[in-house]
Amino acid sequence: MKRRLNLLCLFVMLVLSYSVFSTLYDFGRGVSAGLKMAKNIKADKAAKNDNPALHLKLAAFTPDNFTCFTDSVYNEKTSSYVPAMYSQLIVSVKTNPSMCTMLISGILSLLEFISIALSVVFFIRIIISINKSDIFNWKNVSRLRWLGAALTFSFTCSLVALIISNYELADAFALKGYSMHLSELLSITTLVLGIISFIIAEVFAIGLRLQEEQELTI
Repeated sequence: MKRRLNLLCLFVMLVLSYSVFSTLYDFGRGVSAGLKMAKNIKADKAAKNDNPALHLKLAAFTPDNFTCFTDSVYNEKTSSYVPAMYSQLIVSVKTNPSMCTMLISGILSLLEFISIALSVVFFIRIIISINKSDIFNWKNVSRLRWLGAALTFSFTCSLVALIISNYELADAFALKGYSMHLSELLSITTLVLGIISFIIAEVFAIGLRLQEEQELTI
């Protein structure tokens, strides 16, 4: 049983690690690109507001008509254009966000990072407890609940930040024949892991209550 739990924990850890490292990778790339861009345009005052790289936005689209290809891309293999539909695009659009929304987005990104880091800490503590054969106890129930809360909170922060970004972009950009949506930009991995953590915590709690009732009966 212990071996199976360790294998299950290893699998969940791999999924969680993927979510964490992808978040850290995107965050690191954004910081690195921002610093590099700031360095390149520091001496050019005219470029500070006109540089397209300052206004990059990631947008996801759904075609209004899946049977009509109104766009095309160049295929280097055949040296010809082929019909295409856009799913995701990086566009340079000035959205003029307010100071309030910029502050909220920054805080949400920081909170998302902190919650992911906390979830890793709680999960590692659960694994250590399992390896010590101290599995079914109220401490692990609490850890699982905190793990679920951290993962769910991380997903919520990501969702709200995307909604804010998409709302600002929708006021400044539209693509003919397409509708903006969030589904392809939003990863539900952390939400699913959070719900699973809550479910396992409740299963542990029910088992512990039944065990305590049996001990009292005896």
